Amino acid sequence: MSQASASSQANSPKETRPIYEIGFNLIPSSDEAAIASVASAIRAQVEKGDAEIIAEGAPSRLRLAYTIERATSGHYEKFDEAYFGFIKFATERENIPALEAWLRGNRDILRFLLVETVREDVMNAPRRVTFTSDRLEGETIKKPQAEPEKAGEVSEEDLDKTLDALVS
Repeated sequence: MSQASASSQANSPKETRPIYEIGFNLIPSSDEAAIASVASAIRAQVEKGDAEIIAEGAPSRLRLAYTIERATSGHYEKFDEAYFGFIKFATERENIPALEAWLRGNRDILRFLLVETVREDVMNAPRRVTFTSDRLEGETIKKPQAEPEKAGEVSEEDLDKTLDALVS
């Protein structure tokens, strides 16, 4: 590899970095300020790796689909509600293990999911299905018509044999 291409890779634009998204459930507390401070701590940890924040959802309280139990100081705590938030960001792959370790160690985070995704907002993207065909251009597709069966004559013997075969 030449020096020119090596230096261009080292100075590659931020758009070529992989895109990640963290979805997290925070432990519900009675203090909204505590929830906001945990969310801002997560954002600060993401930004430590020179990350570009693409989208962010402020934590909002929701009912969980099932009860989550977590062991703390010798007993289990049960959670039926949590605050869900997300952050979508672009960063280098080398920053992800440290971020994941920090998220695992934070006791205010009940659960989290860190995935690699795409830059586009797929939830709000218009979905349009288009069907094309070169051979049917300009024609209306018609349902094939079955030809009616012709009535034929059946003898009594053939009818009795068929009925006996069906019954036995």
